[in-house]
Amino acid sequence: MAKSLKGTRTHENLKNAFDGESQANRRYLYFARRADIEGYPDVGGLFRDTSEAETGHAFGHLDFLKEAGDPVTGLPIGSTEQNLKSAIDGETYEFTEMYPGEKSHAGRFTKGLQTLSLG
Repeated sequence: MAKSLKGTRTHENLKNAFDGESQANRRYLYFARRADIEGYPDVGGLFRDTSEAETGHAFGHLDFLKEAGDPVTGLPIGSTEQNLKSAIDGETYEFTEMYPGEKSHAGRFTKGLQTLSLG
């Protein structure tokens, strides 16, 4: 049986890589919007294309990380039900600890989970 990833140096390195790729994706989308506003649609397209590549990198890291759980919440991820539970936990942390205005997001994910359970 293979050694668990959770708690290893590799786990931490993958979480850091996932963070970096995810942030690069969002930054490049922001930069693309700015380039479009300033009249540089080709540069905006370059940033959007690059953001898609960063998304692919982040997804690749997440494929490895899911064995150890969501890199943010530590909860299991994979199925839609697991993903909704992890999203609820993450949004709940945000609205209770980071900024209370995020409570509405957790509520929407909870409704999604309830709908999934009823279906």
